[in-house]
Amino acid sequence: MSEIKKIVEDVFYRDDPNETEPEILIKINNKIVLTENSFITISGLPKSRKTTFMQIFLSSAMSGKNNFGIEVNIKSTDKIVIVDTEQSKYSFNKQHKFLKKMLGVEKMPKRVSAFLFRRYEPEVVLQSIIFLCEKIKPRLLFIDSLTDLAYNPNDPLEAKKISQFLKTLTDTYNIGVVTLLHLNKSNNFTVGHLGAAVDRAAESVLKVEIDKETQISTLSPNMMRSDGLFEPVSIAFNETANIYEKCETPTKEDAYKNERPKKFSMDEFTDTDLKSRIEITFEHQKEYTYKPFVEALKKTFGRGDTIIKQTVIPYLQFKKLIHTKNGIYTN
Repeated sequence: MSEIKKIVEDVFYRDDPNETEPEILIKINNKIVLTENSFITISGLPKSRKTTFMQIFLSSAMSGKNNFGIEVNIKSTDKIVIVDTEQSKYSFNKQHKFLKKMLGVEKMPKRVSAFLFRRYEPEVVLQSIIFLCEKIKPRLLFIDSLTDLAYNPNDPLEAKKISQFLKTLTDTYNIGVVTLLHLNKSNNFTVGHLGAAVDRAAESVLKVEIDKETQISTLSPNMMRSDGLFEPVSIAFNETANIYEKCETPTKEDAYKNERPKKFSMDEFTDTDLKSRIEITFEHQKEYTYKPFVEALKKTFGRGDTIIKQTVIPYLQFKKLIHTKNGIYTN
């Protein structure tokens, strides 16, 4: 009980009139994506260029420049740690060459430290990340990919453990964390209970998709806590110049030239995913009137007014995930 007493005293909320807003670390097209003491997830299918977008984040962080609408705001003395769990040394070296080319340098800045954990078990990687935060004290931590920190992404207890690990890590060291996460090929949702758990705790959930017809990759918002949805960022590889360039985001008509677009359906969402989105919607506000509720759901579902009003809200009421009384919506 003495240990519990210490914990309770530590977490007891004390009103602080001098409390300042957290520092903004990442913005995309002028929308807040990541602040200190938080983490984000970037999900996508294999070969959709998730890692390429991570390299663009890194390039902005090191150059202090706006790259394709992506702005990473840290000091020139702040340190960055990259933890890679997937790539071979050869593949990672290719990514490093790409990053150095974007920066116009021959050697990576000393404040950037990269570690390849491909051959190690998840528990070793988790403990190593804590060690690196203690020793290096980075301002930003990149993890590629989060999936490899779990033995079984479908284990709810392990998923909760990793989600809690990220929350504790950001809270303890007051850093920003960018994580990459795989999507299931079958339903385009983040992998298993792990995906649902970290999406629920993340400040922003982003998605990378590649248009097979045009080979254009697009980074778009899925869920945003701290700001409205940003305009998607699209890139394509210029083989002549051997660089990635910003381009127009493919329209739905471009993406499905030979297919009829799928009609939006709430059946696309699992019960776990729906509950996660509802929890995020009501996390900082316990009740809504209709118009603010529509705006909140637009952020968490990434859809427009019509779909939210005519499809999402009626479905959530039918599933008894939300309740309404006298024009007030509650969880």
